[in-house]
Amino acid sequence: LFPVPCSLFPFAINSSFTFKMEMLYMPHISLVIPVRNRKEYTKNILSELQNQISEIYQNMISIIVIDDGSTDGTTQIISSEFPQVHLIQGNGSLWWTGAIKLGMEYALDQLASDYIIWLNDDIFLREDFIEKVIKICTSPQYHDAVIGGIVCDRTYPHWIVFSGMLNKKLIRNMDHFGAKAEIQVDTLNGNITIIPRHIVDIIGLPDQDRFRHYGGDFEFVLRAKKKGFKVILSSQLQATTDYQVNDVIRYMHPWWQWQLRPNFSQRKEILKGFTNFKSHYNIWHRVNINHFGAKSIPKWKYLVLYIRQVIKVLSSDFWLKGKIESEIKNYCQEQNIPPEITEQILAERSFRGSMSTL
Repeated sequence: LFPVPCSLFPFAINSSFTFKMEMLYMPHISLVIPVRNRKEYTKNILSELQNQISEIYQNMISIIVIDDGSTDGTTQIISSEFPQVHLIQGNGSLWWTGAIKLGMEYALDQLASDYIIWLNDDIFLREDFIEKVIKICTSPQYHDAVIGGIVCDRTYPHWIVFSGMLNKKLIRNMDHFGAKAEIQVDTLNGNITIIPRHIVDIIGLPDQDRFRHYGGDFEFVLRAKKKGFKVILSSQLQATTDYQVNDVIRYMHPWWQWQLRPNFSQRKEILKGFTNFKSHYNIWHRVNINHFGAKSIPKWKYLVLYIRQVIKVLSSDFWLKGKIESEIKNYCQEQNIPPEITEQILAERSFRGSMSTL
């Protein structure tokens, strides 16, 4: 079932009436939120959703929270303050992809949801977020598309920190949209993602085995696009987050991190990152995304990548300081990182001397 097309009516219809006509189709929507030991963030996003989901939407929208073994009281807060939430307990071994997959299975099997929306808990939703979600989920034009939103930094609202990727480049500023409200992209971050049920029925669930924590969102959306579905990034779906200098650094190449973290204990953690699921550059994520679509991957490829990456990190101590600084500056410019943040990043290794060139 879909809304009655406005073209069938011989009289002018304003936008308010059009929206009411769209509401004749009432899909069920499940918001799936994985959480672990971030009770303040979790409480905030659930409060925001509770405030935005008015009575007219209550039967349309369900909230599913997957708490993967929190020990900071997250479970108790959800149970006592948000009893309407469908709470699923994990034991700490789900990671992001496992938690998302479990929540999606619950939405499909227990709630018969027509749309599933991935949300991260550390974002602050725009006041019209649910209104925009309803419009998308009741519009036939998005029936065969995966739709993502943008997350900007709270201090620098024109700096997009999570969105999607086009032609192997991350979208980090609003210039990509021009005069349009949305663009077609190759893949999406999972911070805000709307997925119609029938796409899941066709392509399956996120790959928990190959992408435990990082890459589960990218791989799933890439798979959808490969099957012929549109992938859309919408500037109408917006949120903000507190993006810190350390967040920028942890997404950099490990050899840059090595140069920005001269402390021995910090460097030790960088080396551990190659085999740590919480690290975006872990070898499992890198090899699996590079061999997207492969039925099997020889184990020696992981070992080869590990050795090559460790050698590159260690050898970076012999690179020219000017080369490293230039590469980091170029990266910051490409990522639309504000000059103030760039200065703080370079100051991590006392690069202040040439900051006047920024």
